[in-house]
Amino acid sequence: MTTLIIKSNSERKTQLLIQLAEELGLSAKMQNFEELDVNAMVTGIGRKATDEELIDYLTKDTEASPISLEDAFSKYINQK
Repeated sequence: MTTLIIKSNSERKTQLLIQLAEELGLSAKMQNFEELDVNAMVTGIGRKATDEELIDYLTKDTEASPISLEDAFSKYINQK
């Protein structure tokens, strides 16, 4: 089974795509699409995120500079 997600701001084009899918014998439904953000990643979105959604979310801020593992975990490494 393949799931296809299409983002559209046009109600008319969306309806035409649904009509085409139905004419081809495919099941189609329209629902609001929630973009992944920090809140959605923390609380969940009620379904498994697709690979494409995860890649899109993880590459949004590609200008961010990485930090070292030592810096990221220094608070926890030094605790005893």
